[in-house]
Amino acid sequence: MRRVQLCLPEQSAAARQFPHRQAHDLLGSTAMSWRPATVPGIMLAVVLALLPGTALHAWQFGTVVLMQTAWCVLFAWLVEAGSLRLRGLPLRRGLADLSWLVSGWLMARALPVMVPVWMMLLAMVVALGIVKHGSGGLGRNRLNPVMAGLGVIAVCFYQLLYPAPSLLAPWTRELDLAEVLAQQLMLAPRLQMDALSSATPLATGLLDEAAHYLSWIGYLAGGVLLAAIRVIRLEIPLAMMASSTLLCMLAGHSFVEGLHSLTLGGYLFAAFFIATDPVTSPDSRLGRVLFGVLIGAVTEMVREFGLYADGLCFAILTANLLVPQLDRLARRLRPPTRRWQRA
Repeated sequence: MRRVQLCLPEQSAAARQFPHRQAHDLLGSTAMSWRPATVPGIMLAVVLALLPGTALHAWQFGTVVLMQTAWCVLFAWLVEAGSLRLRGLPLRRGLADLSWLVSGWLMARALPVMVPVWMMLLAMVVALGIVKHGSGGLGRNRLNPVMAGLGVIAVCFYQLLYPAPSLLAPWTRELDLAEVLAQQLMLAPRLQMDALSSATPLATGLLDEAAHYLSWIGYLAGGVLLAAIRVIRLEIPLAMMASSTLLCMLAGHSFVEGLHSLTLGGYLFAAFFIATDPVTSPDSRLGRVLFGVLIGAVTEMVREFGLYADGLCFAILTANLLVPQLDRLARRLRPPTRRWQRA
């Protein structure tokens, strides 16, 4: 208390004249103090934010979610270490940034549940070995590594991904650890279950049956937490949700169905944890808004008219390629001298 009192007489005249500004600055500095100051700190914050959604996902789909996460994280560490060794870079320094941990965790959630181990490994090789380190390492890749790895798997091995457990048929919840490992290691015949894709309820009218899918709540909470500590910015998720909901309504669905579509297919997970990657998204605020609108629009068009159940992967990769053009368009529409346009 004594130290605070000694500081009070040194306040500026502007601070004494406008105390509300001083309070605003204090709140802003307090929020900034919670933001991790290092790359490993940011990565750990992302992992912590992923925990609620992962826990709810595991509660619904069973042990396979935790096993798939463990496999992907292990493969991410191995691929990262191997890539660093091939490039002649120090392992300790390269592994210390923990970016491989986040990539592995995100890949585990992005891939459909119950894919074989070799598919997880291939996805991580594409993501980290080719896209990330092939571009020069952390912060130099133009494409989102996780979405690139998922895209290769989706295009090359689509028939092996489905049928998969879905919110209408979470049959993996009944499998024990031994049965999950047997399926992942391909030591047992592949289970043939009749399951529906995550986008199907919107087309078949099974809205009530799909209402129990809960992991989106955890990812929404985690995303809001990251935004609160200024690890991510909300322009991209909000623009994605607005454009997808609007296009869903233009396609003939109700407003309620448009909102419900945001909870399907890992939409909120991708909106908060994938699309907001600062390396592969625009720098300007308006650019990020345009980026989110583009992702939401492409996702909804693939869902309505495409062959794939969900188009998030292709939408994000498309938007990644257009980041320079979106930034240039944003500068034309709003010069960077305006305050709201600045990052």
